[in-house]
Amino acid sequence: MKMQGNIPVIPTPFLNGKVEFAGFDKLLEHTLADVDGYVVCGSTGEAPAMTRVEREEVIRYVASRTPADKHLVVGLGHTCLDEAVEIGLASAAVGVKAALVPSPYYFPNSLGMVIDYVGKLADRTGLDIVFYDNPVTTATRFTIDDLIQLAQAVPQINAIKMTDHSFDKIRKLKQHTGLTVFGGDDIICFRAFVAGVDGSMIIAPIIYPEAFRRCWELFRSGQVEESFRLYSETLLPFISMFGPGDEIPTTKALFQHLGIFASAEVRSPLLASDESRVREVLLGYNQGLANKN
Repeated sequence: MKMQGNIPVIPTPFLNGKVEFAGFDKLLEHTLADVDGYVVCGSTGEAPAMTRVEREEVIRYVASRTPADKHLVVGLGHTCLDEAVEIGLASAAVGVKAALVPSPYYFPNSLGMVIDYVGKLADRTGLDIVFYDNPVTTATRFTIDDLIQLAQAVPQINAIKMTDHSFDKIRKLKQHTGLTVFGGDDIICFRAFVAGVDGSMIIAPIIYPEAFRRCWELFRSGQVEESFRLYSETLLPFISMFGPGDEIPTTKALFQHLGIFASAEVRSPLLASDESRVREVLLGYNQGLANKN
């Protein structure tokens, strides 16, 4: 089953310092019919602030509730290769087939370093790799040629999540490689559609699941103007207000408001949204909801 379509990154619900597993059940109930899968324990899921044991528990829980016809991708961003491998093996053991992997954090990366790290991770876990091209958080910038060399050196890489705002990179990857390309930033998601992505790994599909799916289907069927109208009226009011930079706490605040999560709790070093930010997010969400109806 080729991985494509809308595979949103999902937050991890917390309550009183612990993972609130019931929040995953409500999130899946709210979204499952309209998405193609999920990315769990990525940066949106606050994986860098979670223990290895917690990450493995979350992966097992979500995997047990995700139907076989949906994709499940595990975030394997880590500063320790051995722990990333352990999490990857635990994921593979419950049926996960793919991992979202960024460049390693902190150290200044060369292309050779990334090839070595991602290659070892892929070889030791047996997972397919979605390479996460995210120059802001990893302080590592890749050219088209770099990404092509990386994919050639690590054949388990069959997709790229593109947070880089270079739409030309998306176009050239689609023209010159067989890689699947996912849009990776909510704020530019429609322009990523136009540039030719095969789907999205962002937050918006879990906010208005049916509307986002319909927007994507209209675009893919050639009804671009109708797709953009739906995007502008329903999706954009929220997208313009919930980030960028604090998407995790604002999304959690909205999910608490909607009764999907029991709390808007985040893990340190993140801070919860204050009342002013919550009002801004609800303003965007409610406007999109009003336009949708």
